Amino acid sequence: MEQVKQITGLNEAQMAKYGLMFGVAFCMFGIGASYVTCIIAVAYPAFMSFLALESDDDEDDKQWLTYWVVFGLFSIVDQFAGFILHWIPFYYFLKMGFLIWCFHPATQGATIVYNHYIREASKPLTDAMDEAGREISYAKKQMTDKVSGVLKRN
Repeated sequence: MEQVKQITGLNEAQMAKYGLMFGVAFCMFGIGASYVTCIIAVAYPAFMSFLALESDDDEDDKQWLTYWVVFGLFSIVDQFAGFILHWIPFYYFLKMGFLIWCFHPATQGATIVYNHYIREASKPLTDAMDEAGREISYAKKQMTDKVSGVLKRN
C-alpha cells in the first residue's frame, strides 16, 4: 500500500474515491459489470462489517446487519428474476447504485428499505414464529409435568 501511495501521491481516501469512480465507469460501460458490482456490493461491506464488529459502537453493527438483510433479500430476487432484469439497460449500474445507496452511511438506504418494507412484510411471519415458540414451550412444560408425575408414581 505504501508503494502505491508513493507512486501515485494519493492517500487512502483519494485512492478509494478514484477506485470507486473507475468501478462505476467500468460498470456503466459494461466492462466487467457483474464483477465490479460484486466487489463494490460485497467486498467493501464485508470489510466494513469486520471493522464494525471490532468497534464498540452498536450503531455501525446495526447498519451493516441491516444492509446484509436487504442485500440477501435483493440477491434472492435478483437470482430468480435475473433473466428478466438483465435485459434492463444499465441494469448493473442501477443495481450498483441501489446497493451503494443501501450501504452508504450518509443515506443508510438499507435502514429505510427495512423499516418501510421488510419489517412490515415479515411481521406475520415473526408473529407466527413467536406463537409457535409459545406453543412449543407449553408442550414442553406439559410433557415435563407428565413425565415427572409418572416418575413419582414409580
